[in-house]
Amino acid sequence: MGDLREHYRLLHPSRQQPSESVAPIVYSCLREWHLDQVHRLLHQIFWAGISVSDSLDCSPERCTVVACYKRLVVGVAILSSPQETYITYLAVKTGWEGSKIATNMLYHLISMNPGKDISLHVSANNPAMLLYNRFGFKAEEFVVGFYEDYLDHQSHASKNAFRLRLRQGHRT
Repeated sequence: MGDLREHYRLLHPSRQQPSESVAPIVYSCLREWHLDQVHRLLHQIFWAGISVSDSLDCSPERCTVVACYKRLVVGVAILSSPQETYITYLAVKTGWEGSKIATNMLYHLISMNPGKDISLHVSANNPAMLLYNRFGFKAEEFVVGFYEDYLDHQSHASKNAFRLRLRQGHRT
């Protein structure tokens, strides 16, 4: 946003500069009004055709985290269900990287599901691997071609994936 304001100021130096109120990033569970923005974000970050509408029916307070700046969705994290605890999507809007949004959403998902192992797949060359490692996720499997049917052939993302697991279940 700072870049946009500076660009506007340079283009229109004689105009009154708009004032902007600063707001916190608010984390909540998925709500119906988020869906359009969430679907657009997931399309941009992953691929077309993703729908998470069914997450509204499956304990969204335990399985979803949406990060909003004012009414703009800047991040989303979705578990497939409270029973499966598989992270299907974790995405942050382009331009908001480095704002600790992914860290906060991952923390919320883990803390909302205490004592449960949580797993996910991540592209082999995705820098999010570092985030998952900081939380204690460990690679359990390397899957060749995991994203083959989803990623565009022009994509720079690896079609291979690591299956990661955070073990927090109780052992006897």
